[in-house]
Amino acid sequence: MHTYSQKLNSNDVARRAGVSQATVSRVLSGSSSVREETRNRVLAVIEELNYQPNAFARAMKTSLSGTVGVVVSRITNPIVPEILLHLANKLTGHGRQMVVWNTDTEGEDGVVNAIRQRVIDGLIFTAAGEQSAAMQAARKNGMPVACINRHITDPGISQIAGNNLEGALTIADYLVSAGRKRIAMINGPLDRSTLAEREAGIRQGLAAAGRELPEQYYARSEFAHDKFRDLAIAMMRQPSPPDAIACGNDVIAFAVLCGLRAEGLDVPDDVWVTGFDGIEMAGWDVFDTTTMKQPLDAMATATVEALVDSIENNETEPRMVRFATELVIRGSTANTPYRNC
Repeated sequence: MHTYSQKLNSNDVARRAGVSQATVSRVLSGSSSVREETRNRVLAVIEELNYQPNAFARAMKTSLSGTVGVVVSRITNPIVPEILLHLANKLTGHGRQMVVWNTDTEGEDGVVNAIRQRVIDGLIFTAAGEQSAAMQAARKNGMPVACINRHITDPGISQIAGNNLEGALTIADYLVSAGRKRIAMINGPLDRSTLAEREAGIRQGLAAAGRELPEQYYARSEFAHDKFRDLAIAMMRQPSPPDAIACGNDVIAFAVLCGLRAEGLDVPDDVWVTGFDGIEMAGWDVFDTTTMKQPLDAMATATVEALVDSIENNETEPRMVRFATELVIRGSTANTPYRNC
């Protein structure tokens, strides 16, 4: 193995692989224009020589930093690290590195400064409003942007998400078809497109079955474990409590399960609970939550491909992709099969 990779350059890799230097550059940038056989040969030589491209030299030559920013909020939400892991893997495969801003603790000043100084080539938002300072700065400065697990009204931005509405419709139909009579919902803030779409799906699904979501069976709160827990307790203390609670996401479902168990209620004998997202924790024995799983790996692949294409080709049309979700049935609904599966 070559132990002095800093002395190597892309021409050395090109000579060893029997390709042009331009081809090596395309492989390093993740370009899709390289044949798979050629890409594999170049990557094998890169590994053999322990070649590490000089990021500064690349930036000077291409005016690109090789770095993509990712903007998150509520990084303690377990879905966020899962999304970041998938994004990091995909960006690495495209020869790019990732820097993360958690706007809940850091604010948006750091992101805005990075945009203005052009120290990043593009931005991925996992949670963003169209009026956020970072989003506006990115659009004003012509920086490529993509959203993952979010939907906004700006048609000029690539948006990759799960089909929240269809998934929630399926949850509603599943609960109705399984014989649940008093279906409730506990949700988070509706300024999150994911939660708004899921609530719409539950309401539409119940309406299609000739049902409704009564006021006493609906509750919403800002994100706080104790608040969701207390909402579940209050809902179950009603004279006629629900026999199923659909939650806006898995984290809300976990808080609801904690509240129900604090009340001495049995899940699923006394009440069923469903989540949404399909994060890893939902499958833990302590939660065992039926949920609608989003294909996060596929969503990350599509997001990174859209952003990289936009970085490399300024004229690229934005992509709007909605991925199908999958109902994963577990103990919180008594492992009851779905009739339409």
